[in-house]
Amino acid sequence: MTSSRQRGTTPGITRSAWLWLLLLAVCPGAWADSLEIQVGGVDEPLLGNVRSRVATLQVGGDIRLTQRRRGRLAEQGEMAAAAALRPYGYYHATVRSQWVATAENAWRLQLTVEPGPPQMVASAQVAVIGAGAGEPDLLDWQKKWPLGPGKVMDQTVWEKQKQAGLDAAHAQGYLSANFSERVIEADLVNNTAALRLVLDTGQQAVMGEIRYEQDAVRPGILARLPRFSPGQPYDAWLLEKFRLDLWRTGYFANVDVIEERRLEDDPPKVNLLVRGDRRTPNSYQGSLGWGSDTGIRAQVLWSRYLLSDRGDFFDMGLGWQEEFSQYAFRSSYRLPRETRARQFWTADLRINRQRQDVEIKENVTDEEYIQLTSGDITEYSVKAGRLIVRDFERGYQQIFETWYGQYVYETVSFAETERAQQLGYLDPDGVLDQYSDGISALALGVNWDWPNIRGSGFKTTGHHQRAWITFANQAWGSDREFNQAYVSSSWNRLLGERWKLMLRGEVGYSDANVQDAEFLVDDRLLQLSITELPNLFRFKAGGSRSVRGYDFESLSNNSLGSNNIVTASAEIEIKIRRDWSLAAFFDAGNAFNDWGDFELLKGAGIGVRWYSIAGAIRLDVAQGLDLEGNPWHVHFTIGTPLL
Repeated sequence: MTSSRQRGTTPGITRSAWLWLLLLAVCPGAWADSLEIQVGGVDEPLLGNVRSRVATLQVGGDIRLTQRRRGRLAEQGEMAAAAALRPYGYYHATVRSQWVATAENAWRLQLTVEPGPPQMVASAQVAVIGAGAGEPDLLDWQKKWPLGPGKVMDQTVWEKQKQAGLDAAHAQGYLSANFSERVIEADLVNNTAALRLVLDTGQQAVMGEIRYEQDAVRPGILARLPRFSPGQPYDAWLLEKFRLDLWRTGYFANVDVIEERRLEDDPPKVNLLVRGDRRTPNSYQGSLGWGSDTGIRAQVLWSRYLLSDRGDFFDMGLGWQEEFSQYAFRSSYRLPRETRARQFWTADLRINRQRQDVEIKENVTDEEYIQLTSGDITEYSVKAGRLIVRDFERGYQQIFETWYGQYVYETVSFAETERAQQLGYLDPDGVLDQYSDGISALALGVNWDWPNIRGSGFKTTGHHQRAWITFANQAWGSDREFNQAYVSSSWNRLLGERWKLMLRGEVGYSDANVQDAEFLVDDRLLQLSITELPNLFRFKAGGSRSVRGYDFESLSNNSLGSNNIVTASAEIEIKIRRDWSLAAFFDAGNAFNDWGDFELLKGAGIGVRWYSIAGAIRLDVAQGLDLEGNPWHVHFTIGTPLL
């Protein structure tokens, strides 16, 4: 018997077999089965944890789901699903599995979970010992412990609350805090758990020395920046404010505050190392915005930092807004003082030009008015003073107090309108003539600014108070004599997770002369009332940030501004989506010259808020309740205000 073999072939393997092997090598997944896993019977957060556990069962490569392999995967899936429920207190879960062929070489593993009865907390002993046992935040943590008797033993909550206790202790300076006892005694027969947790705070750390590694300013310039002193109890919030205050100085491009913890000392001490890189000296900014009050507005700003190693700062800005055809220029200079308290020398220059209409109504609540005249007001203001930053409540709050002298010079040019001439009004008493020439005022005063604002977006809370007292007298060279006092307050409070209440109010009083005139127009007796206050010091109400439902700065005597102002507002807001909320509000107020004869005008409406990256964008629809016909006004604000 003879045999033969073809050249170029391998014994036992045909040419077609070689092609099949090559195809398998190139496309191994072509013969793999696909697997889909579905979970039912539970909701979040249990569902999410089960899905993440069974996701590891997915197959890949060229694996075929034979009957034996499917059985093993089903068993593994049941075990993984049951284990995923235990952290949430379900130790007696049952899981059923079922295989479904969805297509050729495609399978679905359906897992149906029955959690069973949860493990319940039978007893919970939570204690705080050590030097910080009496700290309010830790007592509050202990009091609000969520895993009390009768609650489901959720280990995710247990771990979260343990970390919350440590965070509260560390924030108050107990940096060595730890749990001397942390026990969960589980009774799987009775399906109960007994908890024991003891937080030992240890000794409270104190703030140590601060070392600066920077060449931007003299060391003494930064010495008064911290809101704490060496030896003061460590406070994480104040330390974060220190980082923020360093950044706000404008001295550094990058700044790091490194904690050097020496917990072995008695008492434990935390020294700080500050490393800062000098910033580039020049900064340029520009913005464009629009609002129903102001129309289109635009501004540019140039800032010059680090004029010298004394840390002095200079900036200059130019702005324009459509309403009143207003142009504004400002420049300011600030020089830190090396004193025991944080202080600055300040100087400001402002030039402002805007159109001014003189309007007159028979009644303050009339919608229609007569424009008697229109002109331009140009103001020049130079202000110099001393700013003092006062810390109180252990540095948690600050008041900015400025003592100043201010020189103001303004020119006004009025021209009677054709309509006023037709009505026969020719300013018979010359009330407006005195404003055609330049007037000056030299004022001395003090103002206070007290912001205390936390959070961002919808969760912004806190308060902001402002007040000032100003005097101008001929005794020191002022053309106009007046005294003025002002105070305002605004408050934001969260009411649960979705509701917020906002309250604001202001009162301003001026002791300044008023010029009055009366005349007849179409058999109607109309009155003109003009205060002798320089325009810069006059009060006006109305608009999106004042009394909504009325035009911007329309509430005052003859639209010229007034000696006094009273406004108040209450607004309730409800969050409807992550960055969206609805609001309802009621406003009241007016600006006036005569306390014996004034009326608070009221407005009410609803609004929409969008908390964007650039800040809150507000759209309000408000009704002027005291205007004839109760007209509606739309108030919309986006972008930053004018300089």
